[in-house]
Amino acid sequence: MIAGDRIASVSDAAKAQPPKNARVIDATGQYLIPGLWDMHVHSAFGDWFPGGRDIILPLFIANGVTGVRDMGGDVPVLFGWRKEIANGQIIGPRMVVSGPMLDGYLPDGKLRFPSSIPVTTPADAIAAVDLLKKQGVDFIKVQSEISREAYLAAAAEAHKQGLPIVGHVPDKVRMREVVEAGQKSVEHLMGIFEGCSTEEDKFIKGEGNLKLLLSTQDKQRCDALIKLLAQRQTWQVPTLAWQRGGEFLDQPDPKRQPLDKYVPPYWRDVTWRRFTDEMMPDLLRDPLALRQEYFARNLQIVGALHHAGVPFMAGTDSAPGVYIMPGFSLHDELANFVEAGFTPMESLQTATSNPAKFLGIEASSGAVESGKIADLVLLTANPLEDIGNTHKIRAVLARGRLYDRAALDQILQQVEAAAKRRK
Repeated sequence: MIAGDRIASVSDAAKAQPPKNARVIDATGQYLIPGLWDMHVHSAFGDWFPGGRDIILPLFIANGVTGVRDMGGDVPVLFGWRKEIANGQIIGPRMVVSGPMLDGYLPDGKLRFPSSIPVTTPADAIAAVDLLKKQGVDFIKVQSEISREAYLAAAAEAHKQGLPIVGHVPDKVRMREVVEAGQKSVEHLMGIFEGCSTEEDKFIKGEGNLKLLLSTQDKQRCDALIKLLAQRQTWQVPTLAWQRGGEFLDQPDPKRQPLDKYVPPYWRDVTWRRFTDEMMPDLLRDPLALRQEYFARNLQIVGALHHAGVPFMAGTDSAPGVYIMPGFSLHDELANFVEAGFTPMESLQTATSNPAKFLGIEASSGAVESGKIADLVLLTANPLEDIGNTHKIRAVLARGRLYDRAALDQILQQVEAAAKRRK
């Protein structure tokens, strides 16, 4: 039974006594799961993805994603949306927010991404963390170009300010150093293959390549690193859907086409085109067979980490990943976890109970239990029999607001119309 934004009770249907004016949904033979979390998204990313409010946010809800961790975005915009969502003015998920990312300059003197703060010295790093703390962010996100000294200063200041630090393993930093610095989550499996390589020093110097990476993996080094990650409970968000899409960007994917109707032309023709143009030269240096082996190794290492007790969460890197679609791609990610050796239940936990544990909100989220926030998804088929059944959504409750199938279809129609309006 739902009352307001909470689960009032969970009981046998035969014993339930709903109030007279209650709306009763007959879900006989169907399956209720906690609302899903996508733990790596970018919703308001400078001018790269216009339409976030009308496209990205509602697509999450339409796909049963009732919570997101925004890993780099514009604070005033995100905080404004968060308030409007809470007030019921717009449709969208709960959000935890990092604000701008801490990053260094590229060799051309530019920042790689919007929604970034340039950090070149330890003093810069401390000032950036303090600024974000004052702005009220939930955590600190680091990127790849930040120097080792600035990264360590940022991590120390984040801990001092009571803020989790998460994100990339910077190019000049080893995975072991990131773990020792207390980074709470690592994205995209960064630093792991390098840490398993007998030529890790070359990669730190920027001298490595994919063939060298795969040919120098050392089981003893890898076992030791996996043991450390498990001991320190360093969370992993491998974004396998993003990895798969990126490694095979030159391969046509017919599955993308049905989702084109939700994609504004600007995303496809400007932002994603720029990404593709930047990535393709490096991509094509490696033969397809080598890239296929690399992605297979990604799945293998995820399975090995998982079986060793390293904790995982589902994340997609939507919308920056090319055709990594808000909401839709999270279901692909759950399937990737199963392919990597997770049971369907374990895969489901990467988007439900695990995010609640990571965020310290287990008392209010992550399970279908009395007293918890009413973020729920009603499915027409059992996801524990086939993880693909998470696609089969009959209804979504977001903080107690019910979106039945007709309402979800209407949201999708509205997003399609919004995408057409955006140039």
